[in-house]
Amino acid sequence: MANIVGLNEKQTKAVERLKEIDPESEIFWDSGMKIPKFIKGTLSRPSVKSLEEIARKFLEDYRQLLDMQPELDESLKLFTAETDFSGFHHVIFLQHIKGIPVFEGSVQVHINPAGEVIAYKDFRVTEAPVALEPKIKREEAIAIVLRDIGSEHAVVVPRSKLMLFRNGEIQLPMKKLHLKKLHLVWQIESIFAEGFAGKFHFIDAHTGEQLYKFSQIRSAIFRKTYTAKNEAFLPGELLPEDQMAVDEVARAAHENMGIVYDYYKNNFGRDSYDNRGSPLVSTVHFQRNYNNSFWSDYHKQLVFGDGDGFRWRPMAFALDIVAHELTHAVAAQTARFVYSEEAGALDESFADVFAVFISNGEKITNWEIGEGVYTPFHAGDALRDLSDPPRFGQPDHIDNYMRLAPGEIPDLHRNQAGYIHYNSGIPNKAAYLTIEGGTHYGIKIKGISRAKAEKIYYLALTAYMCSATLSRWTFREARYALLNACRQLYGEKGSEYAAIKNAWAAVGLGKPAEDMMDRFLVEKEVFSGVPIPDLSPEGVLSSIYVPEDGLIKDIRVSVNIEHSYLRDLRITLFTPVGKHIVLHNRLARKDRSLLRTYNSGSVPGLRDCIGERVWGKWILMVADLSKENRGFFHSWGIKFLVQKVEKEELKREIFPFLKVPGNDPEGIESLIEIERRGKIVNLGVSLEITHPSIVELKAVLVMPSGEELVLHNRAGNGRKYLKKTFSTESDENLLPAVNKEMKGVWTLKVADQVEGNEGSLDSWGLCIIYESDPEFL
Repeated sequence: MANIVGLNEKQTKAVERLKEIDPESEIFWDSGMKIPKFIKGTLSRPSVKSLEEIARKFLEDYRQLLDMQPELDESLKLFTAETDFSGFHHVIFLQHIKGIPVFEGSVQVHINPAGEVIAYKDFRVTEAPVALEPKIKREEAIAIVLRDIGSEHAVVVPRSKLMLFRNGEIQLPMKKLHLKKLHLVWQIESIFAEGFAGKFHFIDAHTGEQLYKFSQIRSAIFRKTYTAKNEAFLPGELLPEDQMAVDEVARAAHENMGIVYDYYKNNFGRDSYDNRGSPLVSTVHFQRNYNNSFWSDYHKQLVFGDGDGFRWRPMAFALDIVAHELTHAVAAQTARFVYSEEAGALDESFADVFAVFISNGEKITNWEIGEGVYTPFHAGDALRDLSDPPRFGQPDHIDNYMRLAPGEIPDLHRNQAGYIHYNSGIPNKAAYLTIEGGTHYGIKIKGISRAKAEKIYYLALTAYMCSATLSRWTFREARYALLNACRQLYGEKGSEYAAIKNAWAAVGLGKPAEDMMDRFLVEKEVFSGVPIPDLSPEGVLSSIYVPEDGLIKDIRVSVNIEHSYLRDLRITLFTPVGKHIVLHNRLARKDRSLLRTYNSGSVPGLRDCIGERVWGKWILMVADLSKENRGFFHSWGIKFLVQKVEKEELKREIFPFLKVPGNDPEGIESLIEIERRGKIVNLGVSLEITHPSIVELKAVLVMPSGEELVLHNRAGNGRKYLKKTFSTESDENLLPAVNKEMKGVWTLKVADQVEGNEGSLDSWGLCIIYESDPEFL
């Protein structure tokens, strides 16, 4: 085997040895070809040794797959080794460099019941280009944290430790590689009196800079109203049985926690949230008018507010809320999501998905969250709807993901820790589509059973996303985890695997399954690289020509523009058939860059393109409508999902031999009716008229839509016959017929507008090249 491009000699030999065991095994490398991010296949021989021994032998046998820094003082410490409900084993290690743990430095080794390694996932660092001795002392780092949060708000700063932390990006010279920069940090955990929220701070141990922070309180909804005047303490006073009987809120919490416990135990053999039988502790009546509920990692318990009676009823009444919060507890022991940005949105989404599983029967009939206790005086209201996230203000596609502004740090109070409750709509929609199927943004999904889906989701959460540290999991990594869980349970050739791929492709992540049949993707991008003139309504134009043909099922338009005041701008898309769609109309944003993708969810006008032909010139106009601010138009792109359609030909010709009277502006009419449906690709019209002077004639074709196409308008001086075939390929006046529906009555009108001569309409006919698409026609 020749060297694989980008790999060194040792790596190439290690790949060869791996392929000897399973030629079909696949390796997915990081961008620098330094480390195999994921390997799947049969990766080792059967073994009866312990799980840790099997995993460590595999890691040692294939250590040369990693292009690691020479003499890197690395060790892997076992974090967990568990067996799932299907008999497969999952071993997780945590990387240490010179005894210092690596944040998100997990290594996963997945083993089947025969003792064969079937999958391997690696998040290690391969080099440590940073001094490993701190310049900032632990006490100094704690002081920095206290200044940030205010010492009066911190109850405890209980735990702190040195870690290696990847954050920010560095670009290697002469290479198009963006790698995470490695920092030595103090990880400081603080606990607040207000809400008992745990927060993690990462302080650079060399500079004292706060690199990142996030809160680990998980709530059903971002806190809206509460009073800090009432005393709050956890866990509170233990309620004896006689008081439980008369306290309906406490009884509901107690019973609903039992239902959730039974679900995880009966379906997956999981014994409590930590799979070690820990007691389920909850506190009810927390504070007064408290519109929240949450799982506290620090106290390891649930906390329920009674609500204010207007926005919320007592949250312990709702099984889906209790299930949501206890699933956060399961995630806190397995995937260990960082509660911010994409990871926080995934934490919310997995909690929502299992809340739906637990609160529904065998058939899922209700995809809403919190409808039983949220805004009790508003019928039909709910917190979220997995089947239709935009119904309650969430996105259902990655194009509409809400990002933090450049340099902005996640903050639970200022930006919902990176808009976690907003962005969770995207993976929520993917989960719904995986089960129910449907067509979303042009992608068709055939759903799978609820029973299969919940096994896949549980295994993905607890095994393929299991982490030895808190981790900033991404949507793409969650998709991979679900696919790997599906591969373990049902293989990667069946309908289950295709359902997950297509569901996530439908929300804009990954490619759909190959069995898209008659659909294909078209992507075009142009780098305009021009300044945007100030106060210039005519703007700058940039065009993209699409030579492919077919009918549009989905369309997305991306732009990359810098401007000192985005409220000055209007961005308009012009389609090949002359439609214009405003994408951005003088809207303000926090930053000075417009790096965004528009789709039919964010710009409803783009829906008008669905069903139209993709072929032709697409034009983007960027116009500055006010003075004093300037910008630069870097690039734009357009992406289509296109339906292949077979072109067919239809011909109709009649011989009416109708008299054309002189000086009669109303003229005569002749009709051809077409009963077949189809979108016109090319239109040909044949016309034969006998007349002493065709310069006196006007001939107009009226389409079924009522639109008029002028064929002949008093031309041809001195000629006695009009015998011609008109076509969209040669006559611009017929172009409006393209993409129109052909079914209906076509009317030919012929009028002699000068007195003295008469003629005859001898024949006329239609030759239509059309495309049939029953979904839109």
